[in-house]
Amino acid sequence: MDSIYCMINQFRKWLQSPRIWMVFLLFSAFISNSFTGSIRIFCEQYGAGSSIWLFPLALTMNNRRLWVMLLPILLFCDAPFLDEQQPFQIIRTGRIRWAVGQILYILTASGIFFIACFLISFMLVMPYWEFSFEWGKVINTLTQSYVTWDIGMDAMPIEVIHNYTPLAATLLCGGATWIASSFIGLLMFFCNLWFQREAGILFASFFVGFAHFIEGMGISSPAWYQMRYISPVSWMDLSRIGRASASSPSWGYVFAAGTVLLTILSIGILLSVKRKSIEVIKTI
Repeated sequence: MDSIYCMINQFRKWLQSPRIWMVFLLFSAFISNSFTGSIRIFCEQYGAGSSIWLFPLALTMNNRRLWVMLLPILLFCDAPFLDEQQPFQIIRTGRIRWAVGQILYILTASGIFFIACFLISFMLVMPYWEFSFEWGKVINTLTQSYVTWDIGMDAMPIEVIHNYTPLAATLLCGGATWIASSFIGLLMFFCNLWFQREAGILFASFFVGFAHFIEGMGISSPAWYQMRYISPVSWMDLSRIGRASASSPSWGYVFAAGTVLLTILSIGILLSVKRKSIEVIKTI
């Protein structure tokens, strides 16, 4: 219960943190400008309603995925969350229970991040949306590049629409997004325990940039794309992941490797907390 209390205490600070609200405002502005705004224009022109299953499709574009995954860095940049209250919590609960609470906070906040992004994605096309468990006519039409050219957006990835149902795509993308966001948060927590806060931001930014680099170089060699296996941020792209090939990790690998990765980081954090001195860090 002490760990749960520490986790809840972190969420209570969201109401008073402009940085947290900035994460979701930035996502709204960016996804509207680069994705949902064009869908809304198309729906207005043809009087049609879009499916709500937009978020998995949004992350199939390399540049868009880069900017979206910079947001968890902003969300967790103050890890290990050592403000003026934390030394008293550590004394009351003990270092390990306190650290478990912070880990639970990162894991839960990562899930909330995905859910919020999913909701914002389809809310931005209101009132031109419709609920169904199909991709719908609008999404299928927007797989044609000659259609999307007129509204200034990239064509929807037809391989995702053919290979996944909307619900399956959302659940798989959501799980991969949760893994990637949790990985970023836990990595920053671990690095910031041992180094200055800038170290955590640097390491997390490297992995986000690494995923962008893999796809952005345009190298067609299967050996090159094997780097996707060690790039958690790459795992959210349903157009390239899930094929169980030399260049495309299977979903079984994604969730097994993701679980192992998060477990190793969590254990590393717990061992580090036992050894490192706890110092108050100014909240961003």
